[in-house]
Parts: sequence; structure tokens; C-alpha cells
Amino acid sequence: MTLVLAGCAYPTVDLGDLDATQTPTTEQELLGRSLRLYKDAPSVTVTARAGVAMGSPVAISTDRRRNCRVHAQNGAFEVIIERGDRTWMSWGADFLSLRGTDDPLYQALNGKWLALSTDGRIRKSMTDLCRLTALRQVVDQISAPGRNTVRQAETTEDGERLTPLRQGSDGNSVTTYVAANGKPYPRKIVVDVPTFNPLPVDFHLSSYGDPVTIKPPKDTQTVRSAHVEAMAENDLAPNL
Repeated sequence: MTLVLAGCAYPTVDLGDLDATQTPTTEQELLGRSLRLYKDAPSVTVTARAGVAMGSPVAISTDRRRNCRVHAQNGAFEVIIERGDRTWMSWGADFLSLRGTDDPLYQALNGKWLALSTDGRIRKSMTDLCRLTALRQVVDQISAPGRNTVRQAETTEDGERLTPLRQGSDGNSVTTYVAANGKPYPRKIVVDVPTFNPLPVDFHLSSYGDPVTIKPPKDTQTVRSAHVEAMAENDLAPNL
């Protein structure tokens, strides 16, 4: 089972009661600085496995101007959003061909971008996804003062040294992996909380401050059709 990052309802993180009276520890202060860097970043890319992409990792690049790009790493789809407004979605040829090359959606959308209507269900789900609501809720909760934070043994991922900072206990914890060199940006947040998702969810964070450039597709590459969009909602994105 994988976390569905898009939708109206969001899971919760419950790590137990807070003790706001305790003096902040070095680990809590480091975690606070790290999470502040995330919150203050002009842009970020967050990658996590998602039900909207059949369990494949989905990379969400977003900035403060509400530009956003959502890319399913299995090639199923891509979404671009220009300043929280105009939205386009394309589906990969391999994904569309599963329906057969004679299928009306394959004929209409192969190699094209679908311009999504403002009130459409897919657009609402994708703009919601770009807000990173589920991750923001996690960050807000683990940022609260009074949570016991434990520094674990340093680890290395992709050649970068990381310091794990864990809150909670076995089977009910959130661990933030902080860059050990330079500014302590959070590089990964692992949520192992049953009320959030039955299995642990890894959020990978990267590309802090990188531009999120959105180039609207040309008219010749764009499909504007309420009928095609309705078919896409029913047949290509039924779980959104």
C-alpha cells in the first residue's frame, strides 16, 4: 500500500503528548533549524511513492509563486501548473497504449497536453498535491516544542552524510535526515506512523532554491475539450 498524496482528506501524525516545559535539547534545536530551512526555501522538490501513480515515485517541484511540476517517474503522467492557475496534464504513450491505440483517449491525448478546467476534479487534486499539504502537516507537528528528539547514528546516502533525528518510538515515529555538512537542510523525512499510512512513507527533499520554470505548451500540442477531460477523469484518473 502506498500513500495517496492527492485527495480531500489527509492522514494524521500522532506521536503522543508534548512536554512543552522541558528545556530544548541540542537535537531539537538542530531539527528546528533544519525544518526552518525547508519552510523558508523559495522552492523545493519532494519525491514520494504515491497511489496517484500506481505506487511509483512522484516528484513534485514547487515554488513560492505557485509554479509546480508533477512528474511520475514511471512515465505515467506529468502535470505543469503556472502560478497556481493554468494547468496542463499529459499522459505517457506507454500508459495510454495500455488502452489500445484505437481508444478515443489514446487518439486524443497521445503526444498532447490536456488543458484542465478550473473546476475540474483532476486540476483540484493536482493543485492540492502541489501545496504539499500532507508533508506540511507532518513538518508542523514535529516542529512543535517539547517533542523528545533523539540523534541516531550518522548514515550516508548518495554520497552525502546525513544525521537522523528521530521523534517517537518503534512503530510510531518520524525521522528527519539532516545534511551533516553545510546548512542542515532536511534531505529525507520517514513517517512510520500507522495513523498516517499503514507502511512507512519516505519523503525525499532536494533541489532547494532551484527555479521551477513552467513553459506553457503550444496550441498545436494542447487539447481543450470538456468531453475529453470528462473521459480522462473517469478512465485515466478515477481515484483522484
